Amino acid sequence: MSGSLALDAFALDLGSTRIKAGHLGPDGVLTLAGERPAPPLTGTGEIREGDAEAYVAAAVELLRSAARPGVPWGIACQRSSFVLWEAASGRPVTPLISWQDRRAEAWCRAHTAIEPEVTRRTGLVLSPHYAGPKLAALLADDPDLRGGLAGGRLRFGTLETFLLWRLAGAMHHTDLSMAARTLLVDLDAGDWGPGLLKTFGVPRAGLPAVGDTNGLALALPDGHTVTATVADQAAATLAALAGDPGHALVNLGTGGFVLRAVARRGDVPPRYLGGPMMRDSGGVRWAAEGTINGIGPAVGPGSTAVPDADPTPDALCIPDTAGIGAPHWRADLGPVENAAFAALGPADRRRCVLEGIVFRVCAIVADLARAAPITGLVVAGGLAAEPFLAPAISACAGLPAFRLREPEATLLGAACLAAGTPPPSPALDPVTPEGNYLPGKFVRWKAWRDGVLAEGG
Repeated sequence: MSGSLALDAFALDLGSTRIKAGHLGPDGVLTLAGERPAPPLTGTGEIREGDAEAYVAAAVELLRSAARPGVPWGIACQRSSFVLWEAASGRPVTPLISWQDRRAEAWCRAHTAIEPEVTRRTGLVLSPHYAGPKLAALLADDPDLRGGLAGGRLRFGTLETFLLWRLAGAMHHTDLSMAARTLLVDLDAGDWGPGLLKTFGVPRAGLPAVGDTNGLALALPDGHTVTATVADQAAATLAALAGDPGHALVNLGTGGFVLRAVARRGDVPPRYLGGPMMRDSGGVRWAAEGTINGIGPAVGPGSTAVPDADPTPDALCIPDTAGIGAPHWRADLGPVENAAFAALGPADRRRCVLEGIVFRVCAIVADLARAAPITGLVVAGGLAAEPFLAPAISACAGLPAFRLREPEATLLGAACLAAGTPPPSPALDPVTPEGNYLPGKFVRWKAWRDGVLAEGG
């Protein structure tokens, strides 16, 4: 990215629960320009899907109400949610299939032998959360979908790709940070991998072009131009860390994510995710990531303080609501509670769920620190305001923690990419560690977690 000071850019955040627009002004300050609720997901069991038309309609309404002609846009998008649509009409032929959807669990179990090669090429694990296995399962069940993609009648895309197609007259584009989350991109080549496409049975003809993250010129109607598209967690990491190699981002929202910048793909611990935060004319920036699959639904509304002593020392839980994530990758488990947890009242249950999030975060931080020390944690996202989490994470991890003052890190990262300028040094509020009981309980929790995983296996 260039060091231009002529800041004037908009950003759109295509989130799982909210769609937001922001404006980065000449003073370097981001202001929220509007937001809409994302259409809710439906489905039971393994199915989590939504209305693609309703989602795009909400995004377009927000974009048009916030936009100013001639000002560039950056789009940040939730990763792995996708849709198939007709090339001629733009009409979806599948629902919006969420990243939380696990319909490909059986497919992944039946193809475990391919995981080492898939991981080597993609930096990811074989998981039903990604589009590749879900596409494989969909196309195996419906030959018409496969034929439509192979013949060019149908198109595949993540949400930002579908939105651009509808806005820009059949523009079929994604960037490397988004494409790399499908399990279909060979990171050595930086493009769709022929061997991976064959493995998952996905025709190349239906896939978008994989471009750079910024420096684009994607013309939209009414004089608008998209100059950057990026994965949401990548945008937040770029904004929250601003290149600091010692800090890690703890981004807590619908899902939980711990990310740190790494110099090379090889600086990622086994069973963690490694991939591109962005690609531009200067090359690729890499990140190591640990995920906690779905924490927002587990917490629910309310506010919880950190107690001085643990009132329920035997109550333990693993909070992942959409299958246990890194580094265990157990789509068949989660959330998990022990008997002492099940006997609690609502307030104690909420506090123990928050403890479970803290313990999941701290275990991931310890693993990501193997390649190089982590010197501090930046806590961001919708749950960063929860009074329990940041102080408890700091106490349990034994590391300084800071709340990111900017509540919309994803929008800020996308807007800076659109403007072609590095994110400013983040404003951070230091957190006082609280909860001296947590390090000891963390040790007991890890032993219990290991037993849960062994019994569940």
